[in-house]
Amino acid sequence: LEETPDFERLCIEEAGNKSARELEEATDSALAIGDPLHDLFAHHKIAVLIGSLGTMGMGAALYVPSMYGVQFIKQFANLPANWASCAEVLGSCIPAVLSFFAGMLVDAWGACKVLTLATIACCVIVPMPLLYCWTHLPQSLAVAAVLIGQAILGLVLALSASLYLWVVELFPVRVRTTGVSVAYNIGIGIFGGLGPLVSDAGNKIISPKSAVSAPAAFTMLAGLISLAAIASSHVLARRGALRLTHIRASPY
Repeated sequence: LEETPDFERLCIEEAGNKSARELEEATDSALAIGDPLHDLFAHHKIAVLIGSLGTMGMGAALYVPSMYGVQFIKQFANLPANWASCAEVLGSCIPAVLSFFAGMLVDAWGACKVLTLATIACCVIVPMPLLYCWTHLPQSLAVAAVLIGQAILGLVLALSASLYLWVVELFPVRVRTTGVSVAYNIGIGIFGGLGPLVSDAGNKIISPKSAVSAPAAFTMLAGLISLAAIASSHVLARRGALRLTHIRASPY
């Protein structure tokens, strides 16, 4: 078979990337001092901060509209418990089914681009009109509204599959598991997990029938913080203060 220049170039690039990864892993193993947690906070504090804030928006989207929102509308519109459970299952199954296609999109377009799109869709575009509809539609349409709403949420939440590769890319192999664990659990577990509590307290101050309810405001704020963190990561990378990719440089 005749080798084309493009094929040769791809082979050279792949060989170079593989050599760079192997050299980095060998260097990390040889030079690392102390335990991974110490190394993480000694040398990768910026990556932890960016990873935590960058995952915050998707944490809010996972906990507030899709989980707290259903329980809230269940009480607000007297939604039957069986339909509320059905809506939650629907909202979880759709991203699971579509995760394969979301992964293909990440491979074709890049983790950062897909995560940015997911954050905009899940945190900025969808929550406010969705929660507004849930609190303003007549009770007779509550079941249909919550099922359709969860289906829409499920479609955009499928893009959250990009989150995992994005945060993994931030850390070198020596501290990768520790770094991902810390950043992911701060962003998703703490910031996202506090969403229902903050939203419930906010509902006592802001009327749920307001144009921007407390749950919508929290989700949008978390999303904007994540978008700012993602944008800042590129600025820091250009200045040499942060390395964005440790596995696959392109597409990103």
